[in-house]
Amino acid sequence: MAEKPTETTGLLSNSASHWNTRVENPYKDEPKHMTWGRRIARSLSKYKWYYPNRDVRAEYEKNLAKTDEEKTRALDFVEVVPPSLDMAWSYFEHITLPRYLVNHKSDKDQFERAQPGRFDVETRLYPVWGTPESELADFGIGVGIYFYMLRVLAVIMLIAGLIHFPMYEYFSSTDYTPPGEDDSFFLKSSAVCAETEWAACPNCTKKDWLMSYPSTLEGFASTSSDGDSEPLTFIKVNDCEIGYMETLPAYIAFIFIVISITLLRKWSRDKEKEIDDAEQTAQDYSVCVMNPPKDARDPEEWREFFVKNFEDCQIACCTIAVDNEELVRALSQKRDYLLQLEMLTPCDIKFNKNDLKEMAEVALPLSLYKWMTAYYNGKQLYKAIVELDKKIEDLSHFSHDCTSVFLSFETEATQQAVLEAFSTKNCSKFCCGKHALPKNLRFRGKHLLNIVEPAEPDSVRWQDLDETRLQKACQLFTTTILTIAVIGFGGYAILVARRQSPWLAAMTVSFLSKASPYAVYYIMEIESHRSEGSKAASQFTKMSLIRWMYTAIITSCIEPFIFTLQEGENYLIYGIYYIFFSELMFIPLYACMDTGNLYRHYYGPRAPSQKMMNLNFQGTAYELSERYTDMTKFLFFTFYYAAIFPSGFLWTAAIFVAKYLFDKYSLLRVWSPAPHMGSQIAIFSRKYFFTAAMTFYILSMSYTFASFPYDNACPTSSQVSEDYIGNHTAYTVDDESGDVVEINFSISQDDTNYKYCNQRMVAFPALPDWQPVDSKWMTPDQEKAVYLFGITGFFFCSYSYLENSLETCHLSHCVLLH
Repeated sequence: MAEKPTETTGLLSNSASHWNTRVENPYKDEPKHMTWGRRIARSLSKYKWYYPNRDVRAEYEKNLAKTDEEKTRALDFVEVVPPSLDMAWSYFEHITLPRYLVNHKSDKDQFERAQPGRFDVETRLYPVWGTPESELADFGIGVGIYFYMLRVLAVIMLIAGLIHFPMYEYFSSTDYTPPGEDDSFFLKSSAVCAETEWAACPNCTKKDWLMSYPSTLEGFASTSSDGDSEPLTFIKVNDCEIGYMETLPAYIAFIFIVISITLLRKWSRDKEKEIDDAEQTAQDYSVCVMNPPKDARDPEEWREFFVKNFEDCQIACCTIAVDNEELVRALSQKRDYLLQLEMLTPCDIKFNKNDLKEMAEVALPLSLYKWMTAYYNGKQLYKAIVELDKKIEDLSHFSHDCTSVFLSFETEATQQAVLEAFSTKNCSKFCCGKHALPKNLRFRGKHLLNIVEPAEPDSVRWQDLDETRLQKACQLFTTTILTIAVIGFGGYAILVARRQSPWLAAMTVSFLSKASPYAVYYIMEIESHRSEGSKAASQFTKMSLIRWMYTAIITSCIEPFIFTLQEGENYLIYGIYYIFFSELMFIPLYACMDTGNLYRHYYGPRAPSQKMMNLNFQGTAYELSERYTDMTKFLFFTFYYAAIFPSGFLWTAAIFVAKYLFDKYSLLRVWSPAPHMGSQIAIFSRKYFFTAAMTFYILSMSYTFASFPYDNACPTSSQVSEDYIGNHTAYTVDDESGDVVEINFSISQDDTNYKYCNQRMVAFPALPDWQPVDSKWMTPDQEKAVYLFGITGFFFCSYSYLENSLETCHLSHCVLLH
């Protein structure tokens, strides 16, 4: 006899014998092994405002608790089973969230992941803090490598931040600048220059300052004209210097980071192999024929070919992929329309898929939101389904060409033997054509097969296997144009926000960084990819470019050059500080704002059927590519501004620790299941984006130190004239408000005249030799530092170019063979 439901909660008890039918919950979960969300739901479900169907479900459960004869009489009249909130939470914990087998025979801290929905053996949720990092590879190699890289990079950033400690001391000392108006450690340890003065500049004009973009007049001032003489002109000078010894910690940190990331790249490769060897999946036993003959649709022919040519070859499965994507899409669309129609069926009517016309007649009207977003109503859905049935019938009669063949062998040794026999490492296939392989290894005696290891079965994109290279090239061109448009739109939004305040600009940057993946998701619908890993790598590239542009490059481009070292909230370094602060604060905030909580605690308890209720317990979708781009974004942002904001390394270390903790929690308690990703994104990031980030790192430091002191003021050899000696009242323009500001200062007879000179170094490499002969601004000690960084940057860029050129040649060769 089944247990009775609890008297106050209206939720089912834990005893059960079946799942999602007219009986009780099949899972026997103890409260201590439940999520906190489920425990809270159990407490709140006794209130009707939280669980409106409480009374209906409680009456139904009373009938379940009766004897079999009484139960049959009581339930005969029930057509639609009232949904159970406890079953929905069980669905969330046993289907959506990952679980491990309790009685798995292994070491103490090792877990074997259970298949979703198992109730014949005891399973439990993965412990958030007790799950070792090595076990995260159960969710895919890409996930395991992501957490490994986060942890290692956090340590690297922390050590690099400590190496910069002498720079913090110098920037916060009176040797660099007197105490400023802000006592924050992160701002005091930055290159903010509070030591400024106004100097005579007889040849300065407004035109000098308005010729550059973005322009500002804050570095130019002039006296008012009295009619008898020309107004006197002045230039704002930053009296902050940087020298060889002061920049040496930054150089040591760069060398440390290059060595560390080089080792990380090697360690991550080793880690991938270790994870791949530890996790035995269908991929380890399978191969994919990329170029089968179009009419090779007989699995038996493929079985005979491999059994004949390879000793002890036993084929467990053969899958023939054909170019029927239009048919598959039609079937998928029909399934979607059927689900939409079912969702519109009133809760007191059982959905009958054999009488869709009747279901369309009784369908509920659309909500305002669905009507405004062009959803189909019941009659429109019925009409669309009928049209799809005709289309499916017509497409079913076509003969479809074979596009790919997937074969799974009984042993991993057979797979390795096949891959070795058809290896494309040797270019003899390209040079010698069909004679590169013996006749017995040519399919039908003449076809050279291109055989590779496939992606995981759940990551294969079956509808995209028949796209041609020309189609993919056109799709890539279109998505590239759209990505550039997204960058342009976001850049304009940041510019508008910056005109209001740096804090608003920082918030805009953080918001756009979080919102840009959604734009990329829509853009990626245009592209076709053979696997989810390939699609994720393309998403990673686009999102990285967008986020790098938003956080670093656009931020610097919209700031006037002389604002780089200025003190105050309206200037660049304060904006950098606000971006780091807002990003660190947004990590827990976004975790707490998980929309899944709204669905589970508001929409779920109000769902009219069990299926609709379960749909609200799907978990929050996530993209691994977005997690990787977040990681590279912070690296790039830190490297880009390392010369003027060295404490960014400490910020990034803290951000990586926070991301590790919150992402691990989300993976085990919040996110919905995702296809198992391979190592494509990890390989792509370490081969290209890490190299690109380090290249920008050394280049940005060399150009930053070459542009010190960022005031466009060069001393001349002449002394000030008598007209400039004495006290002056001059006028400049405030960049934020546009108001004319009165300033008072004095010029002594020993002061030197200055002139306007463009200090923005653009020549490569950044060397003191590029300074104009008559407009030099670098001190001798500064020139030594610039030589060090400029020459290092030149050699590092040359090395990176050669390395990537060789890699590109290798990839191009592989593309030709594939």
